[in-house]
Amino acid sequence: MYFNSFDSIHIVPAFLFLLVTLGVVFFRYRKYLFPREKTINYTINGKNAIIRIVSLVLSLVVLSAALLEPTGLVEDPSARAQGIDCVWLLDVSLSMDVPDIAENDSFISRLAKAKSVIENYMITHPENRYGLVIFAGKSRLVSPLTSEHSSLLTFLASIDSKSIAEGGTDFHDALELAIERFDTKDTIPHAIVLLSDGGDREDAPDTDSIKNLFHRKDTRLISVGFGQTKPSPIPVGQDSLWEVAYKKFQGETVLSGLNRESLERLADIGKWSYIEWNSVGKGLEKSLSTVSHHAFQDSWGNSNDMTVPVFIMISCFFFLIFLLLPSSFLKRWNAL
Repeated sequence: MYFNSFDSIHIVPAFLFLLVTLGVVFFRYRKYLFPREKTINYTINGKNAIIRIVSLVLSLVVLSAALLEPTGLVEDPSARAQGIDCVWLLDVSLSMDVPDIAENDSFISRLAKAKSVIENYMITHPENRYGLVIFAGKSRLVSPLTSEHSSLLTFLASIDSKSIAEGGTDFHDALELAIERFDTKDTIPHAIVLLSDGGDREDAPDTDSIKNLFHRKDTRLISVGFGQTKPSPIPVGQDSLWEVAYKKFQGETVLSGLNRESLERLADIGKWSYIEWNSVGKGLEKSLSTVSHHAFQDSWGNSNDMTVPVFIMISCFFFLIFLLLPSSFLKRWNAL
């Protein structure tokens, strides 16, 4: 067991609450502790008085502990979620802006399609926990594994090719960051879904170093390829005439197409499958359905933990003893 609010901001008020209430208890019920202080019309039951005072003190102590938000002592197994842990690994390099994905009689960018794949799957499978890592030349964790999908989808909507300034496609760094999201003590298989166009030929993944990342890890990798195999120019904005400007290198327009080979090699290392964007719906559904579901707690704060309610019930129990157990009795009936 540990306390979520074990800091000065919470400890000081809890301590002051306990100190003041115990002081009030002492002065209010000191007649039960000092035999010389007797009432005229009442007789004191010493045993009951001690039980009553101890019950009140225990009630206050347990209630003060509850103010520090204890967790990890009692969980509600029936309330634990059942699903899979899945980290989305999203390529946000400039080449993902190429609009060569046909959809609804128009063309959208590879990144827009990849984001819609993530959003659609999360909406249709709310039982799972999801995390999000974006990468280009460097990687960044956008969201840890969480059941709070609305916040993750909000972050996802704001992501574009400018989210990471470093150019390129570093698969090793991205996969390492994604694998770190999982609990290494958990033997249940986890899933990483890599959504990318495979990067340039010079960005080919270092298979040996990536194999070491998956060594003795219960983590599987699905790679999803976006884009046409025929290379297309990479848009980088607009020129002075408001025409679309394309990325150039040494005066030549840079072309980018789907690098299927890189993504297939990564899927082989991750011991899973490679899927292309035009069949991603059924392919992703089929692959992720094979992952074993397991129980987990919400990463936003142990929503299934029953420790605080149990502490409050214990406090109420002791307080009920204090209220119901008489500590003094009338010596005689005083008629008005």
